[in-house]
Amino acid sequence: MTFTIAVHSAKGGTGKTSIAVNLAAAYALDGMKVCLLDMDMRGPSLCTYFKPDPDSVSFWVNDLLSGKRGINEIIYDVSGELKIRGKLSVGYSNPDINEIRELASKDRKWQSNALKNIIIGKKELIRNETDVIIFDTGPGVEYESINAVAASDIVLIMKNSTRSCFECTEQLYNGVYKCLNKRCVIVNNMHHCSLDGKIAEQENSEIPVLATIPCMCNIATRHDEILALSDQEHEFSRAIYAIKQKLECFH
Repeated sequence: MTFTIAVHSAKGGTGKTSIAVNLAAAYALDGMKVCLLDMDMRGPSLCTYFKPDPDSVSFWVNDLLSGKRGINEIIYDVSGELKIRGKLSVGYSNPDINEIRELASKDRKWQSNALKNIIIGKKELIRNETDVIIFDTGPGVEYESINAVAASDIVLIMKNSTRSCFECTEQLYNGVYKCLNKRCVIVNNMHHCSLDGKIAEQENSEIPVLATIPCMCNIATRHDEILALSDQEHEFSRAIYAIKQKLECFH
């Protein structure tokens, strides 16, 4: 049965894309058929991770949402270059600045149709026996991100340790996730430790915390790596595999 995860956050800079990419790789490394879609259309990032040849990408997630192309036309198999035994397909959002600007002009009717096209694409992936679909969304309440949340089975909420992120996450939970009746879990990422090296306690919340990943300076220097593949013993990679294992109870 296909399991769909939306990696979302109230604010930017929480490490959504890093978690989404590494989680997708971890599933594929385990032999699963995975589809990773860039739904952060106002700040596309997957091209940075996978560095596709521009001439090899003919169609984008933008084309899926606009109804110009189907899901099978906008995803690209990266399994061979990553040397994984499963299958990982990636759908890129168009990084061209003019395409990003054009999104600002889209009305609610376009966004409503975009949601329908996401669901149509999801159904096609299910027919293709895809095991896991992961939406890498943009922060906040942009329509494209909320559409991805609406089409998901569970929301993996990324949160850092700042007070503003905590408060915005609570607002998003009460104002969006609850209204959509979504199952949610939190990943505290880049979490700061106390002076004695222990991770600071979290504020009370009705959203379960799936994992707390401490702030690691060396992650920033290895931004071009998929650590879940290149360094499986790294603390970050171990956290990714722990998240994957804990998510299994929600399938």
